[in-house]
Amino acid sequence: MQFEIRGENRLGITRDVVNVLTDQGLDIRAFEVTTHHIYADIPAIRPERFPLLAHALKQIPGISDITKIDRLPTERRRAQLHATLAALGDPVIAVDANGLIAQANPAAQTIAGTSNTNLRDQDISSILNEPTIEDLRQSGFRLPEREVTLGGQTYMLLVEPIGHVDDGSDVTEDAPWGGVMLFHRAARLGRVITALQDRSHTGFDDIIGDSRAMTRIKSQAERLAGIDAPLLILGETGTGKELFARACHRASSRIDQPFLALNCAAMPEGLAESELFGYAAGAFTSARRGGKPGLLELADGGTLFLDEIGELTPYLQAKLLRVLQDGRFRRVGGTDEIAVDVRIISATNRDLEAMSHDGTFREDLYFRLNVLGITLPPLRDRIEDIAALAAFFIDRTAQQTERSTPRLAKDGLSWLRSHTWPGNVRELENTLFRAVALLDGDVLGARELTDAATGTASIPDTQDTDPLGQPQTSPAQTHQPDLIASALSQPDFNAGMDLLEREMLVRLYPDYPSSRKLAERLGVSHTSIANKLRKYGIPD
Repeated sequence: MQFEIRGENRLGITRDVVNVLTDQGLDIRAFEVTTHHIYADIPAIRPERFPLLAHALKQIPGISDITKIDRLPTERRRAQLHATLAALGDPVIAVDANGLIAQANPAAQTIAGTSNTNLRDQDISSILNEPTIEDLRQSGFRLPEREVTLGGQTYMLLVEPIGHVDDGSDVTEDAPWGGVMLFHRAARLGRVITALQDRSHTGFDDIIGDSRAMTRIKSQAERLAGIDAPLLILGETGTGKELFARACHRASSRIDQPFLALNCAAMPEGLAESELFGYAAGAFTSARRGGKPGLLELADGGTLFLDEIGELTPYLQAKLLRVLQDGRFRRVGGTDEIAVDVRIISATNRDLEAMSHDGTFREDLYFRLNVLGITLPPLRDRIEDIAALAAFFIDRTAQQTERSTPRLAKDGLSWLRSHTWPGNVRELENTLFRAVALLDGDVLGARELTDAATGTASIPDTQDTDPLGQPQTSPAQTHQPDLIASALSQPDFNAGMDLLEREMLVRLYPDYPSSRKLAERLGVSHTSIANKLRKYGIPD
């Protein structure tokens, strides 16, 4: 039976407890003492005898309570540690300063191929060739990540020191007691990278657009997302191909696995090859010791998004074709074949079918990539979505630049809808970001958007727009005698001046849609212009 004794922190109280237990003729199997607590494990105590023992112990001065417990604190901590290690899917091994295994979790037992034989007290060299115990000692049991082989599988190994030696040993007192060895599969690192890079958790419901074209393509993409086969996303630049790729990953059965991306046009062939396939130890002069896993290994079990797939060189096209055919490849400079289970989602704004016909893209690779396919509509084919997209980008830019969210004027929205947008949603986002970031007032009109789109300081005075976005004649083109005649027809001088003043403010306001801008243009005070705008009900 195991029980806990609570009492005062008095000198000699533990000795008194031991004396009582000895007088009872009890053999103590385990005994633990902490401040105000004494724990004992005495197998000989039967349940019916425990009340008598508790009564005898309570006669000791300072003892307040005695209760049964299921296990001693040390046993509980050990059980919690074992449960924690067992819950880890990656191998974890603790070794002492002599290289003997002190602890190994079930994953390590299984992967090392010794599930029926406990690894404890075995030499680490029996299951791991490197690093050696000499390497571990020289490094103080602190090694940066390196690639190793355990049980025939490749892992990234990280070693951290544990404790210090405090008694006789062939190492100094300041040396660690040993080290804990953490083995991680490349795919686990891929999941960590995915979690750090993709915090938006974008799904199809998060993609802005309710136009007929977008509703149709989102529905089609959502159906294809659940089919575990290569997917090719076509569309002009800036249409949101990576956004759809991420949404397809999140709608697939691989949602809990890595999602990694590579822009095939962003790097030369050699660098793209090592990023995609990784490299073996000693593959080239600057190669990291132990080699480096590529994106294919990091994405194992998940999804790899290859953007601008049409830019791949013929050599890399051939290597990628092998992966799509049988899921195997070799690292740069390596001899061993590595098997992976990765879904490839690729994207391009080029005509891969035409490229396959003229020989600039492998036809067999094109057919492998285009098992499933969608084509994203350009922004000019989904004009109905521009208002919602603009509202989203304006609000986000205002938050990023720490300013109040400006209002999009009617002529501004008309300008957005009439623009051709060769860069599609990406160009729209960048234009709105520049316009909001440089805006002085709180109204975003056509002039500010034109300036942001062209990078100019102003727009020509020969064309202007009214609040509805329709072209109108500029002030310079207005027939001035008609306006003067209207002023002269007023009952008095003040009424005529009010008419001229109001007309001037009405015509200038679309180009300077704030009292501050208009005051600066006319060279008068901001307060004066604000009062006059209020007087004449401008812009309403």
